[in-house]
Amino acid sequence: MDPSGAPIGRTRWLHLIPVIFLLYTIAFFDRVNIGMAMPSMAAELHLSPSMQGFAGGIFFWGYLPSFLGGGWLALRFGARRVVLASLLTWGLFSMSTGLVHSFYQLVALRFLLGLAEGPLWTALLLLLSQWFLRSERGRAIGLWNLSMPFGALLSGPLSGLVLQYSNWHWMFILGGLPAWLWAVVWWFNIPRDLDHARWMPAEERQALEAGLAAEKQAFAATHVSPDWRAMLRQPTVWLLLGATCFNNMIFYGFSLWLPSVIKAATSLNIVSIGLVNAVPYVAAGIGLVWCTRSSDRHKERRLHAGLPMIVGGILLFLGSQVDAGLTKLIVFVLVGGTMYMTLPLISTLVTDLFPSRMAIPASAMIGSVGNLFGGFVGPQLIGSLKQITGNFTWAFSLIGVFGVVGGLLILSIRQRRTVSP
Repeated sequence: MDPSGAPIGRTRWLHLIPVIFLLYTIAFFDRVNIGMAMPSMAAELHLSPSMQGFAGGIFFWGYLPSFLGGGWLALRFGARRVVLASLLTWGLFSMSTGLVHSFYQLVALRFLLGLAEGPLWTALLLLLSQWFLRSERGRAIGLWNLSMPFGALLSGPLSGLVLQYSNWHWMFILGGLPAWLWAVVWWFNIPRDLDHARWMPAEERQALEAGLAAEKQAFAATHVSPDWRAMLRQPTVWLLLGATCFNNMIFYGFSLWLPSVIKAATSLNIVSIGLVNAVPYVAAGIGLVWCTRSSDRHKERRLHAGLPMIVGGILLFLGSQVDAGLTKLIVFVLVGGTMYMTLPLISTLVTDLFPSRMAIPASAMIGSVGNLFGGFVGPQLIGSLKQITGNFTWAFSLIGVFGVVGGLLILSIRQRRTVSP
């Protein structure tokens, strides 16, 4: 709604959100499809389980510096240009992964892929802030975030289909090509600014300009510099950081190794493994929508963020102890239903509990460190334990315990403002 209370049209939603949604779907697809390729890559490149985990997690060492620098890049060169550069470079590195012939080449290209994808998150947040008002932004970000389970969902069946009729080399080459194709779509469908959005009705443009100007004026009146020292002294920040690390350990460890678990637990062919691998992400999308809507409806964050981690951790622990393949897969589908519930609500908790001067640095630290620690340690830990024990039982049991601990960390937080504005 504009400052006068009149609703703003839906044209922006129809033109921008589908482009952003499919953009991040492609990005997430290229991030997680290595899980489908890993069994055949391991055989050809002579990768131990520990080496597989390292190759899967090194992505986040590249992701961290460009994630942190993404805001500066987007402000300096414009979010539209930064996203275009990201599309072109990650497409190149993804396709080049299909040409590797050694462990070290694989590690280098996974690092570069993370470096290329890192600026996306902050650049897209900046872009959305230029096209949607604060009252609309939550829905816009929620629709965008649905691309993560959707990208992971597509990764299994499509990668499995390529692997059935070709090999992992072509899987990466074909998987990276859509990024280049979408770069063309992006450049010609995302306008430089409101004045270049010829598809937007004049009334909608005027209402949006007025609303954004009012928000900018209000922000300028209350803006204070980020207070890193005060933020670091808040116990709640460290509890949320710990929960994020544990959540990401589950998410990325589960995503990378699930195809290998399915292969070990069943006699399915690679296409069927890809289809089964997709089912937990269908549940994840449903769980994400239900949980975030329920949280908004009840105006409650802590239980909605903490309980899914505890339930998911318990299910992951129990599923790892089951020998029957079908029962294990059913339990892991339920685990998938909880995986995406927590992170959006952790971000919301940060803005609920802290004033802007602390919420801004807290979000940056929790996001960057949580991604690095969870995204790297989770796959690496599972791979190392698989190498030591010869199976996934202890590895998935342990990250299940971490899920319970992470959920308890969130439940220990007092859901009221930690400090005054």
